[in-house]
Amino acid sequence: MRYKHDQTHLSPADEEAAEQEDIKNLVKSIEEAFASMAKLTKLPVQEVLHIVEEVDVAQLTRASQEAIHKISIATGLHRDPIIAAFLANRAASIPDIARRLHEESKVWRQRF
Repeated sequence: MRYKHDQTHLSPADEEAAEQEDIKNLVKSIEEAFASMAKLTKLPVQEVLHIVEEVDVAQLTRASQEAIHKISIATGLHRDPIIAAFLANRAASIPDIARRLHEESKVWRQRF
């Protein structure tokens, strides 16, 4: 990114204004860069910035895939209905989710 304030023909006031615009754009870029992590963790971007080194995304992804795989083996369901059960009611307890997955599994087995 080329900064506007790097232009040498600006007056000091214009240079300051350009620098402020550069900072504003950089803030927007940083917020956008961390927005997906903030959405996934349900944390504000500011907090995500502070935990970014603590979050091993590859390890988290692997653990999520392993958890879904174990549930898939236990239920006979594919990934999509498992994820749908998780997202259907965010306040649901694990037993509630297990009952929903069990019902989905029964429906799926009856089809085949």
